[in-house]
Amino acid sequence: MQKTPARRRKASNWKVYVCLLICFPYGLFLMWRTTRWHLAVKGLVTACFVALTLAVLLPLTSPPDRLPGGVHMVNAERDVEVFGPELPEALDTNYIGYGTVSISNGPVFTEEEIAEPTYVYANDNGQFYHRLDCEYVQWYSKKYTLPVAYYSGYGPCEKCQPPVYTPGMGG
Repeated sequence: MQKTPARRRKASNWKVYVCLLICFPYGLFLMWRTTRWHLAVKGLVTACFVALTLAVLLPLTSPPDRLPGGVHMVNAERDVEVFGPELPEALDTNYIGYGTVSISNGPVFTEEEIAEPTYVYANDNGQFYHRLDCEYVQWYSKKYTLPVAYYSGYGPCEKCQPPVYTPGMGG
């Protein structure tokens, strides 16, 4: 087996040095593949580059430091009206957990019933709105509330006789 001349070995070592400085991953690859350095030297050089890489990259990946104090909401005080019986005298009215208490003799729930909206169906290219059971309602017909159908320009169908909307009557 013929030995590599010292001059050639030295030239290849310079290539490894340059690659380690310019592009260290490739330089490490060349060092492990082509040089005849002692295993401890190769391990030490690799450990130094790993430590240097971690020292550079770890501060970039840490979350930013939080400033003390947190979040302060402006005008976020409690403003609640509680309807019901008066609070007993024994309760401290200055306790912030109670919120603002006002006295009212009005009812908590109204007896007025909320009307369910009336739905009708209309086709995009049609002029009329229909009941669900009308023969002109198709799978592609759109569902509208009665006022929306009226204000969209649809009129009541003469065949199925859906409810007629008059402005001001509610939903």
